[in-house]
Amino acid sequence: MEPDEIIRECILSRDAARLYGAVLERYDLDLASAISAMIDMDDPEYIFLAGRNWPRFDFRRGLDALIRLKSAEFIHKAGIFWKQFDFAVALKALVELSDPEYLYRAGRFWKVFDHEAGLDALIGIGIARYVYYAGQEWKVFNYRRGFEALMDMGNAEFIFYAGSHWKDFDFNRGFERLLACGNAEYLYKAGTLWEDFDYEKAWTIMESSTVDGARWRGKAFTNRKWRSALNKIWKDSINEQYK
Repeated sequence: MEPDEIIRECILSRDAARLYGAVLERYDLDLASAISAMIDMDDPEYIFLAGRNWPRFDFRRGLDALIRLKSAEFIHKAGIFWKQFDFAVALKALVELSDPEYLYRAGRFWKVFDHEAGLDALIGIGIARYVYYAGQEWKVFNYRRGFEALMDMGNAEFIFYAGSHWKDFDFNRGFERLLACGNAEYLYKAGTLWEDFDYEKAWTIMESSTVDGARWRGKAFTNRKWRSALNKIWKDSINEQYK
């Protein structure tokens, strides 16, 4: 089949996969026509693959198409693999799409990334998981702002994880916020990992949780750090009674 006919058939059938493979397999196709056809087919996966693997590509038009198609996944992947890429334009698009997964991944994997703008966007989306992930994985992270965001969101699970794994964490304020959440599971877990922890205050909350706290109180009795802390609490209590 003649090269022009292959491109024409792919356009008519909107077969991006066939066109993508044809460019890799044949050297007689008009690459400029194939690039234009691929972008016009509006298939984000094959636009990304063409930009990654074809011998030549119109990266500006390709990115414009991915943005128009609102494909956060392939904007993110293009930023990793394409030879030419407008990181500023792509980040603006990811922020507007409000997709926390690919904002977080772009901050982790792109070689150029505005981490302050990315963190602003994650905080605005308001999902604590991704603020925590960013603090754990990004090479550049504003821990003060990330911490304040977690305090505002009040998610016990990711306050616990941040205290366990972030390089910078205010344990006093983090503990008080975790205490206010009243979640026995993450109070118990924080007691096993945090470097600064008030076991007596935490135990009071865990005791007041008659149903949800039972499992975690039981675990506390078998954990070395918790068992040691509880023994001290009880000994101090006995000593107070005999004063």
